[in-house]
Amino acid sequence: MKFQLMRTCIVALFILFAGTSVHAQFEQPAPPQDVPEVTDEELQTFVDASIKAQQIQAEAQMEMIAIVEEEGLEVDTYNKILQGMQMGQSAEDMDVSSSDVEKFEVASSLIGEIEEEMEGELIAAIEDEGLELNRFQEIFMAVQSDSDLQMKMQELIQQAQMQMQGQ
Repeated sequence: MKFQLMRTCIVALFILFAGTSVHAQFEQPAPPQDVPEVTDEELQTFVDASIKAQQIQAEAQMEMIAIVEEEGLEVDTYNKILQGMQMGQSAEDMDVSSSDVEKFEVASSLIGEIEEEMEGELIAAIEDEGLELNRFQEIFMAVQSDSDLQMKMQELIQQAQMQMQGQ
């Protein structure tokens, strides 16, 4: 559960970084009743940690795509099977072959290993920046519910992106 909330935070941050062209499905947690105060220094640390987390997630996603393709599946087919299984559908209902389902199961097992590794890397990246995971999540929730904080964060993201482009 802790990782799911963190993953939701990272996905939401990815959307903030990438803008509206990104299509993602995730459940947004409800904003907390008491929004914690976030200092400018904490917000900068949060942005730095988020950038590192986004890079880790992008690398893991590339590995996952490679696994799916190495198993002989198209990413769309993998996603179709995943979505169908989450909805309790059979292979026939999903209009996929039993061979594809077997490939999916092998790929899913390998992807699960990558996700576990990624979880550790994400937590380490956040903590290496000086934030505890709980504080990272609190700041995320504060950013979600405070438009002024969102604007500050966007400015920090833009500055970071310009610095990365300049290097």
